[in-house]
Amino acid sequence: MRKKGLLLVLFSFLVMTIFAGKPIKVVVLDAGHGGNDPGAIGITGVKEKDITLILALKVGKMLETFYPNVKVVYTRTTDVFIPLNRRAQIANEQHADFFMSIHCNSATNSSSYGTETFVMGMDKSAANLAVAQKENASILLESNTKENYGDFDPTSPEAYIIFSLYQNVYLEQSLKVASTIQSEFKNTLHKVDRGVKQAPLLVLWRTAMPSILVETGFLSNKTEEAYLNSAKGQEELAKAMFRGIEKMIKENAVAEQTVTPIQENRTSVQVDTNNVKIDTTDSKLVIDSTKQVNYKVQFMVINRVVTIDKIPDVEIVKIGNGRYKYYSGNMSTYAEATERLQYISAHGYPDAYIVAFDKNGNTMSIQDAKKNER
Repeated sequence: MRKKGLLLVLFSFLVMTIFAGKPIKVVVLDAGHGGNDPGAIGITGVKEKDITLILALKVGKMLETFYPNVKVVYTRTTDVFIPLNRRAQIANEQHADFFMSIHCNSATNSSSYGTETFVMGMDKSAANLAVAQKENASILLESNTKENYGDFDPTSPEAYIIFSLYQNVYLEQSLKVASTIQSEFKNTLHKVDRGVKQAPLLVLWRTAMPSILVETGFLSNKTEEAYLNSAKGQEELAKAMFRGIEKMIKENAVAEQTVTPIQENRTSVQVDTNNVKIDTTDSKLVIDSTKQVNYKVQFMVINRVVTIDKIPDVEIVKIGNGRYKYYSGNMSTYAEATERLQYISAHGYPDAYIVAFDKNGNTMSIQDAKKNER
């Protein structure tokens, strides 16, 4: 049953789409590993978790300095362990436009060196699978792996066959920014370019936006370990990643001016179990203007209107390009929203997440929503 549930989750992602030219408003930076998960450990004892945190904070600082209108969110800012599924969930809750997970590489061959960047995908090459197994092994440190990942075993090559059913609908954008960052590493820092690759990485699997994982160098290589652990190396690598993100921000800003963005056409949708009917009369989501915060649970985005069983208070919003968002509820507190989320997750929608709106119906971050609860 768990495997069937996982397949259902994968299928729900297949029908999701994204439009070109979307402005970059929220960037989530993920420092790999942390806490009781040190990640790779270098020849002299340098820990991956420490380098990735430094790099994430540096990239974020550059973005905050040069692009103050872009919100930067960190999955962690201290030495703590964050489950892989939670990292993606943070990005989804923040309505992120881009997600980047930062890592350091390692290999049994100490002469291996260079940078490489991964996007979500199923590549059957042994090298890419080995990287995925190494990065996915973090789930073995989690206490509720059955709940979050079913029977998935990150150490078993056979387990990865399920990812062959997954198609990253953000693949084109992910590949583009990954290639830009790799070009920065190669042309500006003169690092060996190991390329842009696809691999079944759990940290990217459930992100609902363009997402990449960057391997900034090999801690198993003495020379690269020293570079990664130096102030000069950290500054250069952070700048290279920043420039890659900056190019995406600028290109999308230009596209926004030349392409009419798809706006949410909030329409009232009436569902008939025998013959689906759509009433296109304009109407906003149910928002209580007397409350500072309105929580809803978004549990599905698909390209058609369907009848939903067992989920209460369903609202369907047409968002253009033949797509529909499915929400449930209109809660006043995060506690109520969490209870609804748990119910929906247990009834066939494990990737559902909480969305917060202000009294005017505008989305807001969960953190801001909690502060404004009354």
